[in-house]
Amino acid sequence: MEKFINFIRTNLRRFHIVLEIIVIWCCKKFLPIKKKNIIFRSTPDFSDNARALAEYMVEKNYTEYYNIFFDVKNPQKYKDVYKDSPIVFFSSMNPNGTYKLKHLKLIHTANYLMSTHEMIVDRNYGRKDQHYIRLWHGCSYKDRSSRDGHNIRNFDIALVPGPLFIKTKAYFWNVDEKYILAKGYPRYDWMLKKDDRAVRMAQKYKKNDNTRIILWMPTYRVDKNGKFNDTKEMINFPIVQQKKDWTQLDSVCKDNNIIILIKLHPFQKEYNIPFDTFESIKEIDNSDFEKEDVQLYCFLSQTDALITDYSSVAFDYLLVDKPIGFTLDDYKDYKDSRGFIFDNPLEFMPGHHLYNFNDMITFLKDIGMQKDPHKEKRNEVRSCAITPSTHYCLDLLDYLNIKKDTNAS
Repeated sequence: MEKFINFIRTNLRRFHIVLEIIVIWCCKKFLPIKKKNIIFRSTPDFSDNARALAEYMVEKNYTEYYNIFFDVKNPQKYKDVYKDSPIVFFSSMNPNGTYKLKHLKLIHTANYLMSTHEMIVDRNYGRKDQHYIRLWHGCSYKDRSSRDGHNIRNFDIALVPGPLFIKTKAYFWNVDEKYILAKGYPRYDWMLKKDDRAVRMAQKYKKNDNTRIILWMPTYRVDKNGKFNDTKEMINFPIVQQKKDWTQLDSVCKDNNIIILIKLHPFQKEYNIPFDTFESIKEIDNSDFEKEDVQLYCFLSQTDALITDYSSVAFDYLLVDKPIGFTLDDYKDYKDSRGFIFDNPLEFMPGHHLYNFNDMITFLKDIGMQKDPHKEKRNEVRSCAITPSTHYCLDLLDYLNIKKDTNAS
């Protein structure tokens, strides 16, 4: 019976894909591009660069001239929360990975398709007169390239934070450098302005007005299923691994009026650390931000320092211009396994280099005493890593020729 059911499912999926091909062909053959239509997608849903750009367009009244669609898994969830928003939420995919036929017309006649991760439609299967924009989700120190040349470009342009990443990302995607746009990310606008909800969220963690918040964001190492890992040996939490170390760390934070908020990568396997037993060390995740309706990149500007390792957030945090601690206890192992995009990655880590627990304590005490010995080095790295601007969303829209006028049709 199970084999029969799987046979039916497989053949129904094949039949559905044939229908997809027919509908797409008809769209390309008979339907013009809707120049007013722009579709966004992000991971997680309604977040990051896609949300930042979509909300900017709403705030600045671009919706008088354009129709904004956001592809999410559960449209009703966002329709209920954002009832008055002009953004149209829809779901393009079925649970089995096929497209919903009723939305193929929308997708294959949209003028712009923008995504933070996988494209809504692969450039090679779409229309030549559509615009495929890879907003992307960050440029880090980590290497995972297409050096074998097997990748096929599936976008028109891809965003990177600044000139430092043009060559590395062109190599990563195996594309010509002309397809890499170093204009920074739309979410950088969130970091440059005060968000009242982010302020209130930060206040909930503070003991008093002088409390310093440090956000600790370890990068992905081992996935939840234990199948994939980025290092050969490092499977424990960085730097702090013994119970006595956690107790001491909590005590040092308390003495220096510091709160550490640890945000693990969404795919990271749980470390089984009893965070609820600590007074000054807390774990937060995407659900905490969702509950407060606060985006991570709005919250970053409300922190006083960052702890990370090889994550893209380290480069993004340069805009905040506050101290960074880099945990490097598995640096050699990481270099030998996944590797780095730079020959000299340490030169692009402008902050405290934390190889052991004592280095961590020194960093925390410096934050408590408001010492910032790496400010000059941060400025040096930021000058090549982040394209300067005060309006990142506007810069991108102008580049794409998305303007508030009546020529959109």
